[in-house]
Amino acid sequence: MSENSITRRSARRRATALGLAVATTTAAAAVTTSAAAGTATAPAVPAHSVAHVSTLPDGDRVTVRGSGAHTSTMVTTPDGSSAPAVQMAVAGHAYVIPVSVIASGQAYDPAGYDTAAPAAAHPAAVTPHYPLSILEIDGIGLDGAAAQATTFLLNTDDMKRFAAPIPLKGGVARVAVPSGNYCAVTVFATLGPAKGTTEHVVTRTDLAVSAPGTTTLTTDERTATAQVGAVTPRPSTADTDFETIDRTDAVGATGHVVTGSTGATWVTPQPAARIGALAFRVLDFGAAGPAGPDPYRYDLSFAPSDHIDANQTYRPDPSRIQTTHNVFATDSVNPAHQASWDIGASGPDGGAGTGYIVPAPGRLTDYIGVSTDDVSWAAYYVPVENDPNQESELEFEDLGIYRGPGQTWRTWGRGPLTPQVGQYTNGMACNACVDPVTDMTDFGITEFTDSDPNSAAHDNGPGYAATFSVYRDGVQVATQSGWPHTELPGTTAQPGTYRMVYDADTTGSGLPMSQSTKTHTDITFRYAPGSPEQPTLPADDVCYAANFVNLQCEILPALSLDYQLSTDDSNTSHLPVQLLDLGIGHQSYQGQGSHAAITGATVSVSYDAGKTWVPAAVAPTGDGHYLAAWPNNAPKGSTPWLKVTATDAIGGSISQTVADAYTIG
Repeated sequence: MSENSITRRSARRRATALGLAVATTTAAAAVTTSAAAGTATAPAVPAHSVAHVSTLPDGDRVTVRGSGAHTSTMVTTPDGSSAPAVQMAVAGHAYVIPVSVIASGQAYDPAGYDTAAPAAAHPAAVTPHYPLSILEIDGIGLDGAAAQATTFLLNTDDMKRFAAPIPLKGGVARVAVPSGNYCAVTVFATLGPAKGTTEHVVTRTDLAVSAPGTTTLTTDERTATAQVGAVTPRPSTADTDFETIDRTDAVGATGHVVTGSTGATWVTPQPAARIGALAFRVLDFGAAGPAGPDPYRYDLSFAPSDHIDANQTYRPDPSRIQTTHNVFATDSVNPAHQASWDIGASGPDGGAGTGYIVPAPGRLTDYIGVSTDDVSWAAYYVPVENDPNQESELEFEDLGIYRGPGQTWRTWGRGPLTPQVGQYTNGMACNACVDPVTDMTDFGITEFTDSDPNSAAHDNGPGYAATFSVYRDGVQVATQSGWPHTELPGTTAQPGTYRMVYDADTTGSGLPMSQSTKTHTDITFRYAPGSPEQPTLPADDVCYAANFVNLQCEILPALSLDYQLSTDDSNTSHLPVQLLDLGIGHQSYQGQGSHAAITGATVSVSYDAGKTWVPAAVAPTGDGHYLAAWPNNAPKGSTPWLKVTATDAIGGSISQTVADAYTIG
């Protein structure tokens, strides 16, 4: 589920590695509350999860986005290209080691690649509590000679005793470890053309290391004889794969290693664990169809196994494949006419996935398949590619894109891109909810939505300007810059008439955007405890006011707009008379929300940047929809502004102005 908070930096990349959850960071915006009695600081602000960027010793950058089960990472080189990496998450550590480092043959310190460690942390003096033994690891390459690799070693008696990556220098490593039982995952990596990678993953499920003397582990790349692959219903060529190796120790703790490649991955067959448990899984297998007018790809997940089988060719179950039809819209000034499509899977212990550059405007059919119900798929669409080293990015999300077998259709990035409270069918965080138990009330709005009322996107770049204010009965009770979400206690959030006012400006963000550059949104609604127009939020949605434990949160009756402009996939109109199907409804989650009648709507257009406004012809078409029409009587290349107002039968209203709503072609 979403916490209405995703942002990351993709730059111009060929493929983006998204991997196991490794780290999160949260930042709460400063909020000032004011009432008749004086001014005070609000006691809490819903945590806004943002992208956390850190630089690795080799110069690559790690970006962590999302939170909870949907936390994922990506690694990029300084020029913005992807950098495939192997990850290890165990006992509070989160190692992210680029494949280029593993394959380089150069010595490196794994501690520098622990993204969960504080930047200024220094290793503490080690006090042995267990008898130590010497383990020698000998790496042998495909040519039979000593080979560079990294072994991810986990103590299977108790991972708190030892769990860490061990680089093989010149094909050899010697390390003192507590005597006992271990699992060793050794990754041999080769960099190929076009930044593709090949990995040979040699796993030793059980290894006994005992004193006195030296225990030798010979890890031979040639034993990785099983190539990971899948047989797809339509012709396709593999372009990515991610495998998770979860090793549980004798006391129940689990360490996770994520491997995979953008070329080919070969693994060593291994039996089930004698101590603890092993779970091997092809979590994400991606393959692209041939080039042509009908672009398609496969993204598949398969069931875990307690061993590593010698046959790693998988066959998806056709009855569990969802055919996902995607239309990619973009801004008319998108300089590269390309966008990014990211697709990834999350299981109980983490997630993995890949991003692809796609033509924009464009189309893609993605066949998404699962073998078990414990995997969810998430998709992200970046409609405009930014320059490398720019921090701003606009990204739309669907954290539950797999909804079961069948067909789905979605247009991504079709404008105008506007702030809305939204009408969500997937699990989301409530924008405006009240919890009668904690006596807290949330006020918020999603920064960007497109023509799909279920959409959500965000831009938290340094040049993105926004102000959010809340009023009760005409008196301002909260105001802040940045993220449009605040929380008020019961002494402030009393029954009454509330306004949420949000002003946003993307012109300084650095994004190549000529449309939806500025918005002004003003939403009014009444809060009445126990009102039938405030139904209970579904249990699998997030309620900040209830400290994420959603039992009795009520959905406030804030109005939301859905714009269906008659434009092409670059948000450009070629019609002499512009048409708009305007949908008006209330904030809702999985069908729950106010169903109060919509009583009216107006639409106005400005051809001179908001100096003068011309009313459009507006007619109701039923079920909260209105058809608006106005002439496109401005020069080619013009970007008219729109102003929309609407009211409901319970005293609610919304007014929204969108600068540069679309382009006249």
